[in-house]
Amino acid sequence: MPEIIAEKTIFTLAEVARSIQKTLQDRYRSVYWIKAEMNKLNHYSHSGHCYPELLEKKDGKVIAEIRSTLWKGDYQRINQHFLELTKEPLKNGIRVLLQASITYDPIHGLSLHIVDIDPSFSLGELEREKQLSIETLKSHGIFDNNKQLSFPLLPKRIAIISVETSKGYADFLKIIDGNPYGYYFEHQLFPALLQGDKSVSSIIKQLKEVAKHADHFDVVAIIRGGGGEIGLSSYNHLDLATAIATFPIPVITGIGHATNETVSEMVAYKNAITPSELADYLMQHFHRFAQPITNAEKVLQLKTKQLLREKNEALESTIKYFRISTLNIVKHHKQQTSSLLIYLLQHSKYRLAHVRSTFRQNENQLLVQTKHVIINGQSNIGHLAQRLKRENVHLGKHFKNNLLQLKDRLTAQVELTSTENQSVLKDAEHRLSLQSKSYLQLKQKDIGSWERHLSLLDPHQVLKRGYSITLKAGKAITDASTVNMGNQIKTIFAFGEVQSEVTFVKASKKTDTHE
Repeated sequence: MPEIIAEKTIFTLAEVARSIQKTLQDRYRSVYWIKAEMNKLNHYSHSGHCYPELLEKKDGKVIAEIRSTLWKGDYQRINQHFLELTKEPLKNGIRVLLQASITYDPIHGLSLHIVDIDPSFSLGELEREKQLSIETLKSHGIFDNNKQLSFPLLPKRIAIISVETSKGYADFLKIIDGNPYGYYFEHQLFPALLQGDKSVSSIIKQLKEVAKHADHFDVVAIIRGGGGEIGLSSYNHLDLATAIATFPIPVITGIGHATNETVSEMVAYKNAITPSELADYLMQHFHRFAQPITNAEKVLQLKTKQLLREKNEALESTIKYFRISTLNIVKHHKQQTSSLLIYLLQHSKYRLAHVRSTFRQNENQLLVQTKHVIINGQSNIGHLAQRLKRENVHLGKHFKNNLLQLKDRLTAQVELTSTENQSVLKDAEHRLSLQSKSYLQLKQKDIGSWERHLSLLDPHQVLKRGYSITLKAGKAITDASTVNMGNQIKTIFAFGEVQSEVTFVKASKKTDTHE
């Protein structure tokens, strides 16, 4: 019950919540059909329950949003029915017509409890979205862009967008790599998700990656297999269809389904129902290229054999003609060679005689010139020897004078150095004599001081200062404990000595001082 304080009626929060709950229960007693966009399904696999986020948009803005619950049993039943009719599972981002009751919980707030979903409505929505994508592509003038590209004569470099573990991908590779004709295909896999909410962004991402290396590939093949008819709606997505339609090289698809061609397949250069059919399509291109070549090869072989045969016949005729002509030419040249040989022998004899005569004349001239050169050389050598002799005598005198001058300079230098050294020695001798005398005087003073000190330590001088020495058996006594009563001891003074007998002994404790 509310409280009344200062004339104010005050409710607790729980009272307000319970009041809202009761009001809603009274007002909304039945279930209602509601159309909304399922923004997020929020399916929890461990519990099996779903907590969909429902919203409504207008002009791209959210104008209403309510969360909901879809319990495990209802979800399994609804999802199975949805799959059978739409070939799509319940997923994020689809528009649905749902039947739900309105509930309010004081703790969890307002929500819708979904009990059924009409798949026919969603099917119509999916088809509407598909038609919208087609109309948009056509209005932009890009719907047939990829189809208008020039297809390569031999599509042997293939960029494949698929899943490595996909059965369709394996079937595709089995056909193109294992073909019995020996056709060689180069292919590279660009892995991507091919169904589900993330398939659109995943495929577009790999298309962008292929586009960076478009010069390395002839075609792009999007291959999906093993998924049946489920999850094809993503291929109607406008972004994916746009990416395929505007791709710079032909895109071919083998998505693997039997009905309802998707927008992505419509805009692709070629679409095949299955990956195997797509592989056969590529093989046909090689066949169409190979068949004319095979026919041309056969024609070329026939033409070559015929041409060889004709050329062989012509060659044999030519050989015969050349053989006869060669024999005639050889005979003619032999005659010319014999005549030429005779002429050369005669001409050689004449040239040899002329050369011998010229050689003898040159020999005589050379002997005369050699003698003249030897005589001139001997004369030049004599003049040169006399000149060298004179120069040697002059050089000897010059070097002797230089040596005498050098000797005089060295002698003078030695005498000067000797005089300087003698002066230095005399100075050093004088300083040493003075220092020795000073040192001897100092040491004599030290000796006198030591002599006086030693005289003070003389025992006789010590006794004269009043000290005495006591002996026992000739040995000096330094410890009273070595003396016993009745022992004879002798005391020595500076002047005389005394013999006495011990009558009293008092030993004292030894200390470092006594020692």
